[in-house]
Amino acid sequence: MAETANTGFKYYKSLSGNMAAPTSIPFRIANSTTLRLKDLVRVNTAGFVVTAGVGEAVGGVVVGLEDQNGINPFSLGYDTTGPSVTLTGDDQVATSSSNQTSANYINARVVVDPSGDILWLQKADAALARTNTFQYFDVDSNGRQVTVSTASDANGQVQLVLLDPEATGGKTADTTMGAFRIVENQFGLGIDSATAKNAA
Repeated sequence: MAETANTGFKYYKSLSGNMAAPTSIPFRIANSTTLRLKDLVRVNTAGFVVTAGVGEAVGGVVVGLEDQNGINPFSLGYDTTGPSVTLTGDDQVATSSSNQTSANYINARVVVDPSGDILWLQKADAALARTNTFQYFDVDSNGRQVTVSTASDANGQVQLVLLDPEATGGKTADTTMGAFRIVENQFGLGIDSATAKNAA
């Protein structure tokens, strides 16, 4: 699969030791929205998936894209004039201005993690240090990359649990790679009760 970029959140493992693959849920994508596999997303007040930008409560991570019939729009010979979607590479869609109301539409398949049990591999926008372990971070406006300058001991959308966990067997560590868990999500965990869980 040709990825548009090497940013985004990739499933790594469960902190609880759960060996089952995480389950994804289909949510219709909002009108005129660009999403990529591995993006952090949220469900807006209208009930549609949009990007989880800087500081916004996270609904989950996009792990798949499909039309109203459950067909992958990146499959060979797929007719994009049905749901009227623009494809980039093998992992990015831009929905039409009528995706919310059309009989032909695109869904994002989203893994939600209310308990923060899942670790996601992520290449941050700068080097991570051992002192960043267990610190909290926000992501960029596209919901694709941790912004290291937002490091906080108090709050952030995601929390660093491990520095490059794939640096084993003599492999040189990628200083920008870490395993993160989602801590500020739309299910209320880790967010002050006065903070809105949904936004337009």
